[in-house]
Parts: sequence; structure tokens; C-alpha cells
Amino acid sequence: MKGVQPPDRRLIDAWWEAVLAGQVDETHPVHGDDVHVSIKHGVLHLAGELASREAREDLLKQARRYVGRGIDDVDATHLRFTNRRDKPGILDQTLIAAFPNRDVAELARKYLVELRHIEPKKAEIIDSGQEAAARRLVPEDFMDEIRKAFKSSQVVLILRVDEVDAFKIREMLAEDTRSVWTVSTPPVPALSSR
Repeated sequence: MKGVQPPDRRLIDAWWEAVLAGQVDETHPVHGDDVHVSIKHGVLHLAGELASREAREDLLKQARRYVGRGIDDVDATHLRFTNRRDKPGILDQTLIAAFPNRDVAELARKYLVELRHIEPKKAEIIDSGQEAAARRLVPEDFMDEIRKAFKSSQVVLILRVDEVDAFKIREMLAEDTRSVWTVSTPPVPALSSR
């Protein structure tokens, strides 16, 4: 439909409008707490660490749209992108997060995939009664935690991700989605395809 923007673009635009209105404490809808903003003397200051040079350039492009619309200049001297030393594609990790119900788990998965642009190799929501499916996805050492979640009427979201990104995604699960609990399994050789 012409004129309709993707949901994340509308959220990003709304976030920038809130920033211009002085609400600099809200997290960016895509980059979350990785980006910090402040406005001083007409200058929009960007700080933080993003996953790539492209993400940094995209954020700068977004910010520069507001020069002349309440902003005189953009300072991004403290906005960096991660120089990865670890090589992706070698190891995977499985992350397991418990949620009060399937709807909340689905919102968490949607948040990670659609808003934070996480591309898990596997992403499954498992309910009580699907213990066999969980056993295929996680090592037996972690099944006790999953059984406890099922006994508490919780559901689990199981993600298999590149080990390089696992810590950051686990942090998102624990803090941004407010999972009941989140654990990660030891790294294993990477899956060759999704």
C-alpha cells in the first residue's frame, strides 16, 4: 500500500520525534540501549556502539534528517561500530528463555526478529506437552530447567544463534523482553544452514 511505512520505520520516526521533544531516555526501537542521545545547545549528540558500520551510517542518516528542524548539528564522535575479533559462523549457542505464556513468548520472538533484526538459525516456542521437541533442540543437561518451567505453566523460547552474538541476544532476552529466566548452553559447532 502506497504511503504506508514498515512498522519499524514508523517506530523509529516516532522515537526521533520524542527525542526532539526532549524525551532522550527512551531506547531506540532498533538499537535499544546501544544508542544514547542528548541535545545540548542545538547539537544532537549520539553515543554508543552499534553492530556494524552500516548500522552507524543508517543512524547518522536518520539523525541528519532533523538538522534544520530543531537541530543545528549532529555530533557522532562517540558513536562507534563493533570491530569483531571473533569470527562468526564457527560456533553456535542455544539460548533458552521462559515466559509466562505463549503470547508473551511470541512477542519476544517478534521483538528480536523484527525490531532488533536478529536472525536466529532456529527459533521455537515450546509449550508443556512438547518435551520431545525441546529435547531435540537443547542438551539433556538443560531439560530440568525446561521441565520446571512447564510445571509452572510457562512456555520456553529456544533460539540457536551464532556464538559471536549470543551474549548480546541473551542480554536482550533478559532485559528487553523480561523473560522469567534465561540460560545459554555451551557453544557447539555451527549449523551449516538455517
